[in-house]
Amino acid sequence: MTGDRGQHWPIDDDLTALRQRLLQHAAQAGMSGERLDDLLLAVNEAVINVLEHGGGKGTLSIWHNDSCITVDVVDTSGNLAPRHIPPERPTGTVRGFGLWLMSQLCDEFTIHQNAGESRVRLRMRLHATPAL
Repeated sequence: MTGDRGQHWPIDDDLTALRQRLLQHAAQAGMSGERLDDLLLAVNEAVINVLEHGGGKGTLSIWHNDSCITVDVVDTSGNLAPRHIPPERPTGTVRGFGLWLMSQLCDEFTIHQNAGESRVRLRMRLHATPAL
């Protein structure tokens, strides 16, 4: 198994720079096309949640191996919990469906809550699995 040691960045208001670093890392890992677009959208949703609801500070970590890429988005408030993931797309609102969207876009989506932080883990296979 090959992979990398990963990269870590603070989350701040410069979302353009963060997205560019994420794009570069994921592309170098071999992700492309719609899968890459989906990853960027899911991570963007997670980062915006940190800025708007997670204390405004956090970190983004990304690493990959032969088969998948993993992104952890950690906030400093620890308010986000697994129970917040809606089972269906929320209706009647133009906002508030980011967690649901992450669950739909990624192959794996989890939330872990610890004292003083919440960690969103987004994992995607580098290449889509063919339909049977």
